[in-house]
This record gives sequence, C-alpha cells and structure tokens, in this order.
Amino acid sequence: MGAAGQSKLLQAFAADNLARLAGADGICQEQIFSHAVARTKAGLVDQWGRLHHIGERVAIGRRPSTQGIFILEGSISREHAEVYFDEDVGAWFVRDLDSKNGTLVNDEVVTAPSLLRSGDIVFFGQVGFLFLMPIDGEFDASFDSPLASETLRADQGIRAPTPAEDGQTARHPLGPAGEATEMSEDSDDDEITQVGLPHLAMRLIEPSGGGGGFLETSDKRVQLTATQFAFLQILTLRMKGERSQPEAVRGFIRSSELLAELPWDTPHPEENHLKQLVRRVRRSLTRAGLGNMVESRRGFGYRLRVTPSEVDAT
Repeated sequence: MGAAGQSKLLQAFAADNLARLAGADGICQEQIFSHAVARTKAGLVDQWGRLHHIGERVAIGRRPSTQGIFILEGSISREHAEVYFDEDVGAWFVRDLDSKNGTLVNDEVVTAPSLLRSGDIVFFGQVGFLFLMPIDGEFDASFDSPLASETLRADQGIRAPTPAEDGQTARHPLGPAGEATEMSEDSDDDEITQVGLPHLAMRLIEPSGGGGGFLETSDKRVQLTATQFAFLQILTLRMKGERSQPEAVRGFIRSSELLAELPWDTPHPEENHLKQLVRRVRRSLTRAGLGNMVESRRGFGYRLRVTPSEVDAT
C-alpha cells in the first residue's frame, strides 16, 4: 500500500476528541521521541497524532536499553515495557517489564504478555498510545500520520475503532469481587444499569494538610489527587444519600453539577476535563485491583458501581 492509502487507513481512526489518549498532565510532544525503523510492521500513535514506527520489537521507557521509544515523563520507568511480534503465533504482544506504574491495554492491567490488535489503546504509566497495524504487512518507511501535521488541541485526537465493527466487546471488571460486564471500549457513556449493586467496605481518607487523599478498602489503599478525591467523595455521599431510590437510578450526579462543585485546576472546566478525570480515576482503581467502579450513563451523569459501606478502621 502506498503512503496515500496508508494515510486513509490511519485517518479512519481519527476522532473528534483526544481524551482516550490524554493522560499525563502537562506532557508535551517533545517528551516522546523514537528512532527511525527501516521496515515498519506496526506503529504506536501518540496523542498528537504522530506515528512511532515499530520493526519486530521495540522497547519503551525513559531510558530503554535498546533503541526504542523514549518517554520522558514521571510515570514511565527506565525500562517500562516492550512491544514485539511473536513469529510462532503470528501476532503482536506487549509485555510490562516490572514497571512502577504499570501498562494497560484497553484499561486492562498487563500482568503477562498481552495480545495487541490494531486499534487497541495502550497506556504506559499515564501516557497513552493507539496501536496500529497496516493491512498489507508494512508501512512505507517514509509514512507518517496525516494527523501529525495538524494543530491538535488536548480535546482532539484518536481513538480505537468501534468494537461493533468486528462484533466484539471488551470485558471490564466491575468491582472488588471481580465481576465482569460487557462495555463498549468506544463509548464515554457506558449506559449500563447495574441492579443488585455489589457492596464494598471503603472509606475516603483526607490528610489534614489537604492536597489529595486515599481510598481505602479492607486490603487496598489508592492514592488520589485533590480533584480525584473530591470526585469519589461526591459520588460516595450521593450513593449513600439516595438509599431509598431504585438501584437503577440511584446515586447519579449530572456532569454540570460535577463541573460546578469539583476543585478544578482550570478556571473554566469543560466536559472534556471531566471525562479525562473519570478515565484517570478508573485507571487508578483498575491498577489497584478494584476494577471500574465508576459508571456513566448518558442523560444521568456518573455514579459509583458499588454500594459503599464503612470499612473497619482496625
């Protein structure tokens, strides 16, 4: 396939918002760079639309031991992960190299080599990429993303194709018991009604000095920023305060209310700021083994996917 055809292929993944790849606060495109590859068999597209070429194996990290993709960002370990092609099975995989902040594929924590498909969203620490394969084996060596020449705002960019294209949906954990639910990877609004919400003994701890806090369960402790803490606190209070409401509608808070009430670090918070906050909270909870505890539903807003109760302080 020529560069023009490959350009059309990548443009098929373009979307009207970049929130699926937006992660680390304050990162700029100069903090991510990679070496040229003569025979490009796959690529990782960053949140600015730039294609980072992959041969048959590439290391990712702040200082990977071999030529690879360098990410100069605090959540990235020196040798964070590697993406490679396994000739025995004819497929691409990503392997986490015992990094401090982990690797995720479509919000699932990578604990063993994980299969990659074209369109998967991969997060190394807090930095997200779109994994992409050409349809005929290789990208042209000179090929680059057609989006990279555009001026992209932090609320524009790339996301994975709709799972309905191949009839598949992703399975995501629900909560502490590890229940799973079908959820579209491509939707910000899950539109899932959980009836018989699982109970979770939990408490939110805010240090006297402020600046954030912790979510604590019987066996886990998750550190939260000030805005993340306030978000979970509001959801928890609303869920507790609506005990008499039917479970199908209990505990939801509209986006407009969250935008008005949360302590944002911007004077004019918008819907995309809220969506990015929700994704970061979900990733933090997933990494801790608590699963996706935040449900979103179009027309209702956001709520906890669990019924909170007090954890034993001892």
